[in-house]
Amino acid sequence: MSAGGDLASRVAALLARAGVEARPASTGGDAGAWPAGLAEPPDVAALYAAADGLALPDGTLLLPRGDVARATAWLAEERSLDWAPDLLIIGEREDLVIVLDLDVEGARAGGGVLEVPTDGLASFQRVARSVVGYLERRLGVAGAEAASPEVRAREAAARRDVPALADALAEAMYPGAERQTAHAALTLGALLSARGDEAAMDAFARSVEARVAAAPRGAAGPERLAAWRACEIAAREAGAEAIAAACAARGRGGG
Repeated sequence: MSAGGDLASRVAALLARAGVEARPASTGGDAGAWPAGLAEPPDVAALYAAADGLALPDGTLLLPRGDVARATAWLAEERSLDWAPDLLIIGEREDLVIVLDLDVEGARAGGGVLEVPTDGLASFQRVARSVVGYLERRLGVAGAEAASPEVRAREAAARRDVPALADALAEAMYPGAERQTAHAALTLGALLSARGDEAAMDAFARSVEARVAAAPRGAAGPERLAAWRACEIAAREAGAEAIAAACAARGRGGG
């Protein structure tokens, strides 16, 4: 099934998977209210039109529609969270809460579905672009919607897949993913270096800037130097002496 297919068909396919337990959809005055002032994404609306919450075999739970605002408000008050108002708790799994970032102002790389540890509620890890896409991947649906660029970059780096890694890094990364981005870009730079491809320098520069962005206040200079040194080593290990020399020069020049 194509990930770009009709939402209603994709939702029906999800609900038909073995082990998925769905609550009957609410209708009329019984339907739970979506949080006031926030637009309900089309995929979420399609899910709630078919089921008012569901449970997957792996323990992933999607909250009933009317519980989204209540759960978000309760956790924000209980943990004194300073979350943006367009971050909504839509489910849970093991020791994680599942958060939908609507990113109304376009300040967080388009938002998406985040997994957040219950003991680290400021540590957002984006894993999917949409709720339906997230559930498809949890269920292992063939042709599922692509994961978030952060997940794709990590998986592509592990496979040493240059095209997939470059494609993932071409997308905006979620705030807080700087260390992941730095590692993925360093890996891409090393792989390109092994090919003698001068585009490796662009990848290395991306890695350096991501590391610097994650550095504590006042530590940007030493972090930049260390990051270029890491790039130099990676290029040299790939047998690309000219690229390694260019990295060393960038490090000495503070660029």
